[in-house]
This record gives sequence, structure tokens and C-alpha cells, in this order.
Amino acid sequence: MSSMKKSILISITVVCLLAGCISPENESKKLERMFTIGTTMPIKSINIFSDYYFGILRDLMMDRLVSIGEGGTIHPELAESWETKENGKTWIFKLRRASFHDGKTLTAEDVAFTINYLREKVPEYRSHLALVEKAEAVDERTVKIVLSKPWSNFLWNLAVVNILPKHVWENVEKPLEFVDTKATIGNGPFVFESFDKSSGLLVFRANENYWKGKPKVDKIVFRIFTNDQAMLMALIKGEVDTIYFYARGIDPAIVSGLLGKENLSFIVVDNLGVDNALWFNCQRYPFDVKDFRIAISYALSYEEYAKYIAAGYAEVPNAGFVPKGWKFYKETRKLEKNLSVTNEILEKLGFRDCNGDGWRDYPDCTAFEMKLAYRTDIVESSRLAEFIKRDLENVGLKVRLQPLDNPSFRQVLDRDKTHDLAISRTTMWGMGMWAGYATGYFDARNIGWANVADQRLLEIIDALLNETVEEKRRELIYKLQDIYAEELYAIPLYWGKIVQPYRSDKVSGLVYNPMMGIIGDETWFKILIK
Repeated sequence: MSSMKKSILISITVVCLLAGCISPENESKKLERMFTIGTTMPIKSINIFSDYYFGILRDLMMDRLVSIGEGGTIHPELAESWETKENGKTWIFKLRRASFHDGKTLTAEDVAFTINYLREKVPEYRSHLALVEKAEAVDERTVKIVLSKPWSNFLWNLAVVNILPKHVWENVEKPLEFVDTKATIGNGPFVFESFDKSSGLLVFRANENYWKGKPKVDKIVFRIFTNDQAMLMALIKGEVDTIYFYARGIDPAIVSGLLGKENLSFIVVDNLGVDNALWFNCQRYPFDVKDFRIAISYALSYEEYAKYIAAGYAEVPNAGFVPKGWKFYKETRKLEKNLSVTNEILEKLGFRDCNGDGWRDYPDCTAFEMKLAYRTDIVESSRLAEFIKRDLENVGLKVRLQPLDNPSFRQVLDRDKTHDLAISRTTMWGMGMWAGYATGYFDARNIGWANVADQRLLEIIDALLNETVEEKRRELIYKLQDIYAEELYAIPLYWGKIVQPYRSDKVSGLVYNPMMGIIGDETWFKILIK
């Protein structure tokens, strides 16, 4: 090689190094828009049904017919349009053109299969789709769903039905045990790539063929932490761009430690769910006695819960349960602590200390103890359980704490109904399920954490299920909140705010969807990775 050629080659190499020249493959990696999310959701498998928290993320992989947007409005998703017939008993949906991640076309057969399969095979959908009789494909892009009776709130309940590919699931007899990666195939904005349980890394890649267009994020990486403190340290150091926990922001008690930190910004929104509530099993004595529930309500330190559990990002709730942000919210009496009322009612009911050991007994003088179940996956619930135990024991009611992980909690409250008392939140979607306005949590015929079979309540719910005229619905929903306040089947403990931190130096354009938080579709088409 001539000295001139060597000189030119060396010059090009030096210029390339100085300019950062890289191969096309490396250039692609350099420009990859990666969004890293920290979470304490205890994801253990890729089963979209048996692993509650991985199931939350199925919205990344699988679309629904409709979705819920700002203000609880229903938006078309895979359904371009719909109409009702037979006074609301039959729903006809027209589908848009879309395809699954494996390239196969999504058709009405997939939608009909999904509805029928979930009702038959997955227990929670027997509540979500309680009034569905059958679904059938009319043609490739038209599906008909037949209900047993009119259901005015049907679309809201349909918003948790992610469409499954029939060719993947039709031979799966036990969906709660299906952990093949094929179980993650959907048509949604992201494609499942990998889950490493040992390292706590869960990865999704953008679906380049998504019907709305390719998302503005190429790759989502969830880093799973065992506690909030480690996750927050990663956020402060810039190792994650934001945090995520379904229907919840960050633990309010640690927000103060983040305020003023460089490059940290916050989205703060009113929670349309109830942050924490005390649920009575209303078919178990003495929790089936209204006056006993009222007595407990006056023993609770609502102002302390708002101050110390929610760190001031909350207010004392009303007895009517439904938070203020809902369209047909009705002002009911504010809950308050009054130990004189508690003691007077308990004495009148015959709950007194018969043997001088300091604890109130049953009216027949046998020992009385209440089990208080709570979820260990939500730190506020664990702290709150100690406060409530203290408050109830201050009036002589003995309490045994019953810590449960989320699957066990759901088994006890959703199916077995063996609880006395329980602490749990409601989600925004959950508030709207069944007939809406928390009815699914109360009605024993649905999920029914309060296990209520009170005919007065059920008559209002049945009327609400059928009613489509807005003014009549308003009237029924007002009656509903009045009966919640009067009967206290469950006691809201505080109404709070959701605080969502993120690294403003690394990301912008996050949109807080009222149902899915920052991982709703709105984010994926507005986000900017810096």
C-alpha cells in the first residue's frame, strides 16, 4: 500500500473515531428508544390469568373491543362501532382490521371465542361477563353478543376483556396453568420479548404492525423491585425513568423524600377508586348487624389515616363511599370518630366484657375475636391494618390480623367468603364494574367483597343494570349512595390522590389514563424519550 493510501486510510479512521462512526447495527442500538419502568408488582410468571400483576400488563399485548378514557368515557378500540337490538339484549360490534403478533388476521371468530372461553374457563370473568349468554361471529368483521337481559353498563365491563387468538387458546383446557410464550400473543402495541424472574427483568418490544401505528417507544423494560425504597433509589439515580403499580402511584409516605430532587417531576391526580376501605362480610354475624357496623365506623381515626397513611394526600371520606370525581357523586355525611357512640351501641347490642379480661365478648359471653384480612402487596394496607387493630382494640374489640398475598386475598374474598373484616382498595375500573358505582364490590351475586344480599340494595342494582335514561340513572345512583351511607356495608377509610413520579430529564409526554395509569395507549403515542 502506498504511503498516500495509508495516510488517507488513517485520516478516515481518525475522523470516524472522532465523529463516533458506528456500524448500521450499532447505530440502530444507539437510537433505540427504551423506556425503563420500576415496579414492586410481584410478577412471578407469564400467565395472563393466574398471575394477577402480569395480567395487568396484558393491555400492552392485547387490545379490547373498547377502552376507558378521561372521565370514564368509553372509546372504540378494536370495535369501530356498535349497536344494540332487542331493547339492549343483543349487541352487534363491527371490527376494524387488525392482526396478531404472529401475523394472523384478527377476526370476529377470535372475539366470539374469547367471550365464550373466558366465561367458561376463567373464574373472574364469570362476574365480569355475568349477563352474557353467548357470543357468535356473524361474518369476518362482525360479532354478536347476546345477553340474558339488558345491561346498561355492559361496555364498561367489556373493557377488561382482552381479545385472545383462537388458534392459540382453543386447545388450552387449563388457561390458569398455561405459561407458554404463545400465551402472550395478541394484537396490542407491544410484543412480549422475555421475562427473567431471577433478575427481575420483563421486556416488551414495539409492535411495528400495530393498527394505530408503531408506538414512540421501541422497548419497554420493567425492573421488578422487592421494596419501594430500592425502587425509589433507582429512580433518583436515573436507573429507571418512572415507576408503575396498577391503580396506584407511589406510597404517599415517601413522597416528601423526593420533593426537590433534581430532574424529578410528578403527575398528581385524584384517585377515582377508594384508596382503602374496611369491608364487612355482611352474611356473617355480627357484621350482618347494621348497628354493629355503625359502631365500628365511629371507632376509626379517619383524620390520622389521611395524615399518616396517605401523608396528607387524602381527605376524610363520606359515608356514601363513592369519591367526588364521579359524575353522579352525591354529598353524604362525613365520617367521624366518636367513641361514646361506639361504646353506647356495643353495650346496647350486648357486646361487653363478661369476665374482666379487658375484651368484649359475644352477648352470650363466649369469647369474641375478629379476623382482619389485608393485602401484603400494598404497603399502605399493611400499615393501616395496625392502625385499625389499635382503634378497635381501644374499644375492647379483639382483633387478629390476617396478612394475605394477593392471590390468597382474592381466594378468601372473591370465592370462599370466609373473611370477617378486610382492608382493600377499589380500582377505578372496579368502581364502574357490574352496574357501576362500586356495586360489583358490594353485591353478593358478583365479586361481592361485602357479600351483601340485602334486598333493598339488590333492587336498586337491578334497576340500574337495566336503566339507560340518564336522569333515571342519576336518581338510582343517588339512592345507592344513600343506602351505602345508611347501611355501611363497607367503610371508606380515606379518599386520596395518586402521585406518579418520573424523570423529566429522560422522558416527557406521559399521560395518566384513569384505568391503566401511565401505561395506557395515550402514553405510547405522545411519549418522548430524551
